[in-house]
Amino acid sequence: MRRSRAERPEAEWDRERAWAHLLENPDGIRYRSRQDLDGTPQLSEIARRYDSLRARASGFRQPDATETDILASLLVIRELREKLEADELQFMKLAREKRITWSRIATASEMSGRQSAERRYLQLSRAYTHPDGRLPHTQSERVEQARDLRSRRAERRWALQHARTIRRIADQLAAIPNLQQRVGRSDEARIISTIHKDGEARKGRKTTETVQLRWPTALKECLREDAPFRTDVSKTEEVASHRSNRREQEADIVHRLLGLITYANYPRNIDLGDLPDLAEAIADLCHTAEAQRWGR
Repeated sequence: MRRSRAERPEAEWDRERAWAHLLENPDGIRYRSRQDLDGTPQLSEIARRYDSLRARASGFRQPDATETDILASLLVIRELREKLEADELQFMKLAREKRITWSRIATASEMSGRQSAERRYLQLSRAYTHPDGRLPHTQSERVEQARDLRSRRAERRWALQHARTIRRIADQLAAIPNLQQRVGRSDEARIISTIHKDGEARKGRKTTETVQLRWPTALKECLREDAPFRTDVSKTEEVASHRSNRREQEADIVHRLLGLITYANYPRNIDLGDLPDLAEAIADLCHTAEAQRWGR
């Protein structure tokens, strides 16, 4: 059955989410993306994960790549191609600033001669219109990209506006004494452990090791990262120019807390049957966040 775009994982159609998907471990924990000075993601971030997915797609490693893995990889390849072309233009510009001749540039670029190098430079210059290094898209893609960017900003603003509720629920969830053990008994943990054991068995190795899902640890780490932002900024001696950056960092952290809380909204990830008040609070928060996200 065909699913609408809203029902499909964002990593299958959103560039930022596709890149982030390749930063995830199989247990679903996403590591924070680092960026170059111009705001574009670093190639080293996804190199190992991309090679692993390519091997899985080729059948050399298990488990098999998922549909979202494949589609996210295709989307990232498109962005990498555009990034390389943008970087090529930047290096050509730098070469000319260093008074390197077109003939030498042509040799390094494996082109037939200086005229070919100049034509390549003009071709890239006409296409290179975005300050972040990406090539222009069709009109519909540009409109959609702008809409998605506004949506992500709106999500972070919403999370910051509801930071008190998000933090309260995150504190309660992290305070469960046997949180990691509960998660370890979940259906999700059993499935991932089975996949891991089957993979080891195919390699001729037996293991009784149980895979530990990392989201409980990531939740506590995120709370520690959030702790300094619970201080009233008006009572600090921070200059005004730093407050805006602090606010953006706080919004990012609270938004990540919301994402980690979402894991606990699904019984397959953790059983909260003996904590009905907490389970209800998590469900209400996630429902409200989802309704805001899709404008319902």
